Amino acid sequence: MSPPSSPVGSSGGGPHSTAFDPTSAFARSTGLSLLVLLLAAALARPDLALLAVPLVVHAAWGWWRRPDASLPDLTVVTVPQRVGITEGEVVDLGLHVPDLPAHHWLSAQWTGLVQTTWDPPLGAVVDSAPDGIVTVGLEPARWGRYETGHPGLQVVDSSGSWRAELRPASSLVTVRPLAATLHGASGVARPIGLTGAHTSSVRGDGTQLADIREYRTGDRLRRINWRVTSRTQRLHVTSTFTERDTDVVVVTDTLRDLPDPHQTSTSLDATVRAVAAISQHYIGFGDRVAVHDLGRRLGHVRAATGPRQMRLILEVLSRTVRELPDHVALRPVASVRSGTLVFFCSPLLDDRIIDQLVRLRQLGGEVIAVDTMPAALGTVETLRGSRNRAFLDEAWVLRRLQRDEVLAGIERLGIPVTAWRGPTSLGSVLLAMEAARSAPRRTVGR
Repeated sequence: MSPPSSPVGSSGGGPHSTAFDPTSAFARSTGLSLLVLLLAAALARPDLALLAVPLVVHAAWGWWRRPDASLPDLTVVTVPQRVGITEGEVVDLGLHVPDLPAHHWLSAQWTGLVQTTWDPPLGAVVDSAPDGIVTVGLEPARWGRYETGHPGLQVVDSSGSWRAELRPASSLVTVRPLAATLHGASGVARPIGLTGAHTSSVRGDGTQLADIREYRTGDRLRRINWRVTSRTQRLHVTSTFTERDTDVVVVTDTLRDLPDPHQTSTSLDATVRAVAAISQHYIGFGDRVAVHDLGRRLGHVRAATGPRQMRLILEVLSRTVRELPDHVALRPVASVRSGTLVFFCSPLLDDRIIDQLVRLRQLGGEVIAVDTMPAALGTVETLRGSRNRAFLDEAWVLRRLQRDEVLAGIERLGIPVTAWRGPTSLGSVLLAMEAARSAPRRTVGR
């Protein structure tokens, strides 16, 4: 295995040298051999001296193979050659010693990194390392940024008698969230753009059938419906609805990160996964997607479309900061175009957040409230068997009851509220919105 030519995200420990020290095995061989030989001489037992032969051989071998020079500088590289990976992927963390003496072994171990899986499981490997490289597979449990910490590295000669310990620099692994495939329709019946995949109510070039009418001056010949024309003996054409795109704004509330009582995920986890799924769904339709964070854990993403926009959103999500304190200043959305589809991802607990939600609806946005509050937080089931935090659990139950009244008021304003429970969460809401907005309206005269 040869070192990568230009490792991305590599970090080095800097030029330095480390002397080799004798190992405990070499010390035992040397000490025990001397002890056995002295004991055999004192007791005049030549047969007892034979027991020291293996120990003497190992001590002599170790002394003969002692390194002549110190260990050269160390370089830490990350393989494959990229900083970011996606959830479920494995990255090989490699330690490279460029001038490793011949017939030496490398032993590496990473410790203290939580929510990760190592291959080998203990995070350590010993290899002959002919090229001076030792690698360990790392699979993070979820999205985020992981500082691997300083691995413990040892270089041991083939006799196991001399060892050099080093402390190389750590590596940073960025894990992008996995964008799940959102199930359901688009929920867009009145797109506001010019090109895209959503069927509009405007007649023009498209694929969705509108009606069949008589030929008019200016109609394209390829629109002629020959079957109806041959039956009526008059030229008829097929008219269609145009296909357009729309603007999608995903608003996130990261003012607080609410934990799940079962410690499985938090409200921030639900928010990140909802943003990833919604963005991928509408970018697939060719829509312009933007992300606006009311807090400061996420970064803003300007409206754009295409695969590059999706990669940018995932990169921003992977850099979400979990350690920020709660209740930071709110950054409101400046304005939205009338008809913009707004997904409001929030636990819906703060009155300021509710005001922002209603304000976006008043500005003309087609708002969908995505509830990211953990499902088990504030439920009656959490009170069973709860002793250490009984008062806290009771307070959350009361807070959820108050919130349910607020959510009912939001729905009375025409804003659908759906809890995020995975990629199927928005399916029924989007279907209902699209059907309701595209349904014919009957005008009742006086």
